[in-house]
Amino acid sequence: MKIIEREAFHICGYAVETTAAQNKEAVSKLYNDFFASDKESILRGLQGSKKGYYGLMWYTEGHEKYCYLLGIEVAGENKPPEDALLKATTTTTYAVAHYPHDKDGIEAWTEFFYTDIPKEGYTVNEQLNLYFEYHPESVDGDYELWVPVVKS
Repeated sequence: MKIIEREAFHICGYAVETTAAQNKEAVSKLYNDFFASDKESILRGLQGSKKGYYGLMWYTEGHEKYCYLLGIEVAGENKPPEDALLKATTTTTYAVAHYPHDKDGIEAWTEFFYTDIPKEGYTVNEQLNLYFEYHPESVDGDYELWVPVVKS
């Protein structure tokens, strides 16, 4: 695990609201539609688009429902395409962990949130309510989890 201070950035992509119980089905459908409909090409046409894929998550009803946005990093001046969202982050401190492509995502998130981050003397900064996974090469490749944190 690394602790990184990251400047604000913008992610543009397509989102679905879901629950933990329906996560796998809803997010799989989002990914399938993203690539089958070639929404990636639409996003790559935006100003400042960068390589890599982001899966942003934020809670919408306490910890009952959340949104999952699949997208790419772009410049903040862009107008999102139809049915897309442009989500801004703030400059903050993140705990970052790298995982191999075959590591179960739910298991990785659970260990990272509840074991790894506290063990290093940090607490999740829930006020920001924005967590993400980053796939630098491919959504089927290795990935990183990024969680905003504060020192305990």
